[in-house]
Amino acid sequence: MTATPNRPLPGTSPRWSTDVVRTADREEAQQEISQVFSPHTLQVVGPGQDLDVALRARRTDSITVADIRHGTEVVVRPGRLRSYYEINVPLRGHTRSQCGPDEIESSSGRAAVLTPTEESSMQWSADCAQLAVKVSRHVVERTVEAALGVPPDEAVHFAVGFDLTGSPGRNWLRAVLLLRDAVDSGAPDLVLRPLEELVVGQLLTAQPNNFSDRLLHDAARPARPRMLSRVIDVIDADPAAAHTVSDLARVAGTSVRSLQAAFSEHLGLTPMEYLRRVRLSRAHQDLQKAVPGDGLSVADIAFRWGFGHVPRFAAAYRERYGQLPSQTLRT
Repeated sequence: MTATPNRPLPGTSPRWSTDVVRTADREEAQQEISQVFSPHTLQVVGPGQDLDVALRARRTDSITVADIRHGTEVVVRPGRLRSYYEINVPLRGHTRSQCGPDEIESSSGRAAVLTPTEESSMQWSADCAQLAVKVSRHVVERTVEAALGVPPDEAVHFAVGFDLTGSPGRNWLRAVLLLRDAVDSGAPDLVLRPLEELVVGQLLTAQPNNFSDRLLHDAARPARPRMLSRVIDVIDADPAAAHTVSDLARVAGTSVRSLQAAFSEHLGLTPMEYLRRVRLSRAHQDLQKAVPGDGLSVADIAFRWGFGHVPRFAAAYRERYGQLPSQTLRT
């Protein structure tokens, strides 16, 4: 096996690193690819002597663009991806992908989108080579929040089958290839960051998801009143503070009733619902970023973001993210 793990590409942003793996050993392939994506099992279905794994992955904490093949028919079972979305684009051959109750066959012109909260598996044909794009769940949710002006109230769920023959799908794939080529050519952050944002933004607009209608509708929504923006800025700057509706109304320079009406009209929420959603979003980010040995507990993070009752925080978190905060902390 040859492997070049976690090394910045010459001349490019230090945020980006590259992993190059070449091996004919199943266990080594499973171990190395698990480090780039997530723990999974690799089952060789075709002739074992034909296994010839080649991986080139360019990655940051937010996004990974990888070329990968196995050389023989295999089944890959990552289970729940939890922290990221994976979009697999066959460059040749085909795959049969299952994500939750949905199963599709993808080949040239049709990709598969795997969602973090569903069990997933993939069967690769012997001749299959894919472009695998890994996008952090946090980045997807942050992009939705930037577009809607409010943290999303549920996980983003994409349709599994992704048509790359129409204009939206072609534009998304073009953005991915531009990003891949820019990284490989040593482009600076000035070039790479807009391309990263383009890949995520076009994914949200090109591929049907449970936020599609809201993203399209809110794009045409009138600008928020200045007084509403002031309140949102205060909440976003310090969501853990002991905000009350009366305090926020004073910040806005209006009555409680007028503030509630403005939140309802422009965000579809009450001020306290918005505050709670921001707190949950910040706690979710901290739980995802926590590392073993830092001593942080669920209670520590809950208290940090203004939740005074841990069981109620856990219930709200589970309703929002589909798992207990302790599960996010462990993974």
